[in-house]
Order: sequence, then C-alpha cells, then structure tokens
Amino acid sequence: MATLIDWHSHHTPPEIAEEIGKLTGKAPHIDKYDSVDFSQRVREMDAARLDVQLVCQGAGVYADSLPAGQAMEMVRRSNDLIAERIAPYSGRLLGVIAVSMKEIAGSVKEIERMAAKGFRAVLIYPKADGEVVVDSPEVEPLFAKIAELDLPIFLHGAASSKDPSLKRLEDEGAGVIYSVIADASVSECVVRMIASGLFDRHPSLRIAIRSGGGGLPLLLHRLFWKHNGVKGEQRYSDILLEHFLIDTAGVDARTLRFLLDTLGEERIVFGSDYCGGLGALQKALPVIEEQPDPTHVRALTERNSRNLLHL
Repeated sequence: MATLIDWHSHHTPPEIAEEIGKLTGKAPHIDKYDSVDFSQRVREMDAARLDVQLVCQGAGVYADSLPAGQAMEMVRRSNDLIAERIAPYSGRLLGVIAVSMKEIAGSVKEIERMAAKGFRAVLIYPKADGEVVVDSPEVEPLFAKIAELDLPIFLHGAASSKDPSLKRLEDEGAGVIYSVIADASVSECVVRMIASGLFDRHPSLRIAIRSGGGGLPLLLHRLFWKHNGVKGEQRYSDILLEHFLIDTAGVDARTLRFLLDTLGEERIVFGSDYCGGLGALQKALPVIEEQPDPTHVRALTERNSRNLLHL
C-alpha cells in the first residue's frame, strides 16, 4: 500500500504561547490534541496508518504581528522546540522552518540553520503585520535562499486583520476573518507572487497551499491575465498550475474529486491540519477513503509529496 504523507500538521509549543501571551496580552490557543510528548502524535499516526508527518508551528504563533526582533526570536525558539520534539522520531516526523517576513536577513540564516538540521520545507504566511510583502524587493533574498536549497514552501493563512471596522461585528469580526479574510489573503499572496515575476527569477520554486487552496481553485478561470516573462506570455492560471499544489486539509471527498479534476492529479498532497483544529487524526482520512479509487488517490498524494520533499 502507498505511504500516506501528511503535509499539514501543527505544534504550538506552550513555552511560545506563554511568551506571546506576555508580549501581546493574548496567548495562542493550544489544540487539545497538541502535546509536547510527541509519542502521542506518533501513536495517532500509527492508528491512522499514516507514515510521515510534517510539523510546522501552530497558526496562532503568528510572530509577524510583533516587532521584528521579537518576531525573529519567536520563530527561532519555535523551530528549536519542534526540532527537539521530532528528534526521537527520525523518518516519521519532519520539520517545517518558520521564518519572519519582518526580518529577512535573520530568516535567511534561520533557513540555513534549520535545513542543516534536516528540516524539509519553509512555512510562510501571506501577510506581515497586515501587509502583503512577498512581492517586495526586500524579501527577494529569502526566496533566493529557499530556491538555492531546493526547499518547498508551505503557504498558510493567518487568521488576523487590522481592519478596525471588524470591531463593530459580533465576536469582533472573527467569523468574517476565518470565513473570508484568511483565504482572500492567501489568494492575493499567490497572485502577487505571479505578477511580481517571482517564478521568472526562481523557476524551481514549488509551493503547497494549505486547506484545499482556499478559494483559488474556484478562481482559476478568472486568472486570465497574462504575465510577460522569460517564457513569453503566460496566463496567471498556467503559472499557478506550474508552481503550486494544494493539500487536502479541511476538504471533503466530493470536493477533492472536483480539485483533482480542476487542478490535475500532480497538484494534490495529503494534509490533515492535525493539532490545528481537526480533532483526532482519523478524521482526516475519509477524504481519501471515500474516493472511488482510494488506493490510486493515496498513491498520487505520496508521489507528489515525495517529489516536493526529495524523499
């Protein structure tokens, strides 16, 4: 049977949550399944017949809402704690490098440091302190280092907004942020990457978008604008299909069939969002098990993940 590789799982170190709470007055939520004892995680993986899992920091550990120096300190500590906790499970658990878009030179060094420790991908968020910065010249050294080391990128959403008008809504607009704004930020980030010519400069970059790609698969027919780059004129949609994949976290079986048909089999990886709100890891499996040919879908997600991670 094909190996199931989970592209999308989280760990929120309580040490980091406590520190962020002191700095901001609001500590990140820690999922009830999230434990510093990673043997619990591996037991769930065994029960779910899941062979490999990538672990990145929890979405609530969004350090770029902090000043640059504090943000960089948070991602370093988060990376170190994840490295420490996955170390006993070599081959089963792989690390994803957290960086700060507010401290590019430090993040370049952090990528080098953690890649040397065996971390296999880089986590980025669409915004830093409320602004999309992936298309700015200042961020170029970050993508250059990622491309040099041939690491894939995991693009996650950040459920935050600085729009003061949200305060007049129920729950201070939390439902709007989680339902719309987080995905809209991801979509804008992706299209800005394309429009900025990022993939002309770094044609080897590959990026996996969390949670079914948000709204992007539905917008594919709207990405008709053409980029005039090193390959001549290309539709934005064609560039997206060349460089981006999506994971299955939060997707049901019916939606996955649509995504496979719309994006193609080579652009799907398995993701659970374990310790990010999923619940028990078993809850992520029906998206594959309820396919007409689950063996085939499992195999294609394995192939795609192995290609991305050079496994």
